Amino acid sequence: MNPETALLATLAIPAAGALAIVLAGRWPNLREGVTILTALALFGAVISVLMGLVDGETPRVVLAEPLPGLELALRPEPLGVLFAMLASG
Repeated sequence: MNPETALLATLAIPAAGALAIVLAGRWPNLREGVTILTALALFGAVISVLMGLVDGETPRVVLAEPLPGLELALRPEPLGVLFAMLASG
């Protein structure tokens, strides 16, 4: 997975996991399985972003440009990725 895709995945995985947890609400074993699977997938995505930073890439994803010259973008910093590793691990 390239770092830009992994960066978007770090946003999409928790949202999809939360929806799946709500849908599996009646079945505790399924709910716990979805929780663990979501956590592992998120940790893998953060590792992919970290590997991109270690390789010297600067991943950047522009989500929107509401005004000319004003971008809403994601650009990870090494300390932020370290915190994401701790939080997702």
